[in-house]
Amino acid sequence: MAEPPRKIIEDEEEFINDVAAFHEKRGTTFDRDAKVSGRPISLHKLYKLVMERGGYDAVSAERMQWRSLVSKFGFGKTHEAVMTFQLKTVYYRNLAAYEIATYWGEEPPPKEILEDISARGGDLRKRTLDNYAVGNLRHTVDGSMGDGAGESQEEEQLTPKREKMESEEPGSASRYPTRQLRQDPKRTQIFQPDTGPSRTRTVRATDSPSVPPPTQPIYTSASVDPRSSGFDWFDKYEPRQPVALTLRQVQTPGNDPLYYPRKAQAKAMAMPRVPPEPQQFLRQAIPAGMTGPNIYLRCLYGLRSGVQEEQDFALHHLVKVSYERGDKYKFEGFPFLAESLLEKALEITQLIYGVKWEISYDEDDEGQPVNTLNAALGTSNLLERIRTAAPEVTEKELETADFATRLEKMKEAVLVLRNMVILEENALFMSRFPLFKDFLTVAASLPHQPRIAEYKQSALEITEQVTRYWSLKPRDPLYLSLLPYLESEDRSMLISALRSINRIALDTPDVHRLTDVPLSTIERLFSLTLLDDNELLETTLDFLYAYTAIPENNTELLSTVFHLLPNLITRLTSLLLYQSIKQEEKVLSQPTPRSQTAPASIPIVPPEVHAHLMQFVEPERSSRWLRCCFEESLVDDITQIAIWQAYQGKFAQNNPIPAAEFIKNVSNTFVAAQAQVINGPTPRFIIKGIKPRRVAVDVQGRPLFRCMWDMTQPNVQDPSGRVNPRNICPVWQTKRERLWEHIMTEHLKIEKTPDGRFHPKGCEDWICRWTHCGRRSPITKTSEIGPHMRMHIPQTAVEQSKLIHELANDVKDSDPIHMKHEWHYTAMDATNHPCGIPWMSVMILRNVARYANKHGQPFEKDGVRLNERLFGAHKYSLFHVLSVSRTLRDYVNDLLKMIDVAGIGEEKRGVKREHGDEGDDG
Repeated sequence: MAEPPRKIIEDEEEFINDVAAFHEKRGTTFDRDAKVSGRPISLHKLYKLVMERGGYDAVSAERMQWRSLVSKFGFGKTHEAVMTFQLKTVYYRNLAAYEIATYWGEEPPPKEILEDISARGGDLRKRTLDNYAVGNLRHTVDGSMGDGAGESQEEEQLTPKREKMESEEPGSASRYPTRQLRQDPKRTQIFQPDTGPSRTRTVRATDSPSVPPPTQPIYTSASVDPRSSGFDWFDKYEPRQPVALTLRQVQTPGNDPLYYPRKAQAKAMAMPRVPPEPQQFLRQAIPAGMTGPNIYLRCLYGLRSGVQEEQDFALHHLVKVSYERGDKYKFEGFPFLAESLLEKALEITQLIYGVKWEISYDEDDEGQPVNTLNAALGTSNLLERIRTAAPEVTEKELETADFATRLEKMKEAVLVLRNMVILEENALFMSRFPLFKDFLTVAASLPHQPRIAEYKQSALEITEQVTRYWSLKPRDPLYLSLLPYLESEDRSMLISALRSINRIALDTPDVHRLTDVPLSTIERLFSLTLLDDNELLETTLDFLYAYTAIPENNTELLSTVFHLLPNLITRLTSLLLYQSIKQEEKVLSQPTPRSQTAPASIPIVPPEVHAHLMQFVEPERSSRWLRCCFEESLVDDITQIAIWQAYQGKFAQNNPIPAAEFIKNVSNTFVAAQAQVINGPTPRFIIKGIKPRRVAVDVQGRPLFRCMWDMTQPNVQDPSGRVNPRNICPVWQTKRERLWEHIMTEHLKIEKTPDGRFHPKGCEDWICRWTHCGRRSPITKTSEIGPHMRMHIPQTAVEQSKLIHELANDVKDSDPIHMKHEWHYTAMDATNHPCGIPWMSVMILRNVARYANKHGQPFEKDGVRLNERLFGAHKYSLFHVLSVSRTLRDYVNDLLKMIDVAGIGEEKRGVKREHGDEGDDG
């Protein structure tokens, strides 16, 4: 039997989708937004809580388990039993079958005995159609509600009891009569049940005037008083007469199918008849295949009809069509649509000024009224004509209903134009209409009133899309009408006006010269660069880039307000790394050159170790000697003759094993050792995988002391001061004292007395030949020779082994030293070219530096060039950007060259408004 999955999806959204797919496959309904007592709960959380307790059957088998889950979802104690059953029902209908199938890997019961019935009972995994009768399981929610619902099949479900909402003191019975216990009747009185309604509404004193209590009847004698013991109730008792029950049949479609149709027919006949429409009789003459025009043509003809209702219908639908299908809705496919929208949008002047523009297509506009627009060639003196009209509506006047309706339709017309020119083909199409340019000028010249702010905003957004196709002259009416918006307090209008000016003539061969901009406007734009608003900042820098590319503008700026440019340069320098992404890269520092490792010679074991080795017999003796003098190395090798001669030279007098057996024993001693033959002119017999130990060890593996005395003759020493390892004394000792004695007797030639002392001759001079000894002068005092030699010998052999490895350059390479360098990456476009605020900042700085080189001589002061006056305090920051910015370093490098070199060489110039554009210097 396969192991069940027993996995729970941790992601809640993925879990819900998986459960929904399961219910769709099972053919049952699934409620994604399950609720308990009107509050949504997380099915994913409920499923995990139940599975932590062992699943649905385990939770249902124990009492109070379902009730304990209610508190996990933040529900209080009020109506806890009801919410318990609702929570269980949510799990039963949505997650029970999913649990059996996905967690336990079993086939869940059919939906007829699971989802289609109440959540009473448990043991779902063993429920089948054979052992579970469907007919006996129809229970309503009210009959099975409670904490015990479904916890065991044998328990009887009860209606939840009323929760006690407020304190009930013993003396509150008179206040709440319904809470009193029924009085036990006297023994002499027959109990008569109350036939009144079981639930009566108790009226409090705060709800209605107090009602006096009913007066007790006064009985004249004890024989008629029921409270008296002498009351003769046997003779007087009369049972109540049964009340006759009157039944009346209710009319339903089941017992009287024609009742409601007759009732509806009578009601319809009583109502007056609607006269038939005249067009009803013409429908029969229309062919069956004629469905009428589509919505696009209907809107077009409705807009051109001049009928107010048709125009309202057209504008309403055109707003939706232009927004949803703007990528396919083109002016070229619908003739006169553009003209109709422009005529409707131009009605704004009739609403604001009381002047209606008349559209004329005559090429000669002489003699035409002032309120005439030349749609053929464009209107001359348009701004003067607009200024002749004064607004008739002020900001303080209230709008009438008709005024608001007409203004709303004009907003819809200009909004349709705005949505459609977003498509480049529509923008190019509209740019060829002189009337369209006049409309934008009229819209931009409207007075600043809040009621038409939306209209003007849409017109400015239209201007953004079409100015790239126009070469506007410095005194062009549209250009002049856009300049006042640069001082607008409305952010959206300011950005739209800046973009409209920045895009002038982008798609034309001509270059737009940004001139006639007031200095007050430029000063305000400089202050806008201090704001932390990316959209506004980038648009402003784009404008300033085009402004500083004109030498006349810079001359006027420096001549009038010189301090503005230095302040702007400070801000632009700080923006070169604006919102850059920092990445730390490790740069490998220059490694120190490592000299070649000196080869190690085969050690000669000291007499103590030799005597210890003689205690072993062959081949164990040779194995022990090999471990003392050699170690494994996968990349090294040694010739067989060299290793055999070293062994034979030490044990020739002690019956060594034959050479063949010795070579075979090498492979047995070292796992990596292999005897090989290197073919060539002279075959070489080697043992691959071992090398001589640089520090010999004894039989127990402890390092030995080595004599480091230089045996080289004084007259043949290496001029570089290096010591050849072959010229170092090959003697090894087991103890520090024995090495010291070896130096004193063998190298210094000092005799040892029988009592174990050394008595050097006083007239001799001793030269220390210890490797890398720093003393060059001879030792003359006998009291210094002994301590000096002890100073060279380390305290332990481990310390000397480190020194031996260092002298032979046989040390482990230290970890490479890395330096952390921080790179900054600013914004780049899809072609991996710099863009955004940092790129525009460096381009403006280059404009200023270029101007200072070519035209800065009049602004020199005390022999200091203008570039030095402007950029002298910022060179350090620019060099810092050059060293950390990988995106702008080439541009900053060119900038620094412009600052340091004045007018030397021919600067490369870019194509108009493309990458690398350096502006026009005139």
